[in-house]
Amino acid sequence: MDWLVIVLRIIHIFSGVAWVGGAALFFFYLEPAISKLGPDAERFVDEVVNRRKVPIYFFAASTLTVLFGALLYWRDSNGLDPTWIGSPAGLAFTIAGICALVAWAGGNLLIPRHLVAVAAVGARLKTAGGPPPRELINDMNALQERLRTIGLIDLVLLGIALFGMAAARYL
Repeated sequence: MDWLVIVLRIIHIFSGVAWVGGAALFFFYLEPAISKLGPDAERFVDEVVNRRKVPIYFFAASTLTVLFGALLYWRDSNGLDPTWIGSPAGLAFTIAGICALVAWAGGNLLIPRHLVAVAAVGARLKTAGGPPPRELINDMNALQERLRTIGLIDLVLLGIALFGMAAARYL
């Protein structure tokens, strides 16, 4: 029994569940709520981003998943043996790992920036007084659309990674 692999897999799987589950929760529930709140989204985003530190949660879960996945990949591939990488299981793990890496980069670089921008535009909408200027409404709509697109791409990549990780050993 290889206790190191067991520990690596447990951390990889649990952090992956937290990451993928959190991403699904964000994309299907939180992002639509942010969009629906309009100018009031500023308070909600401030609570989620600044007070609840959700970006730190996603960074920690996604980084643990990718880091421990890379260690498992290294061990399974015997130090990146091309024969293993070219096998059906190796290809599935490789594609899944690449998808996870791209999702990690998008989720940790793009989504937090857009959340901060949504909060900033929301604050400006709140302080505009009277009917909000069309320019600010357009800015908010554009930011929300980009956030939605990034979230969808992130979720699709995570779905591919999840499928690949789950099926790879049986190919």
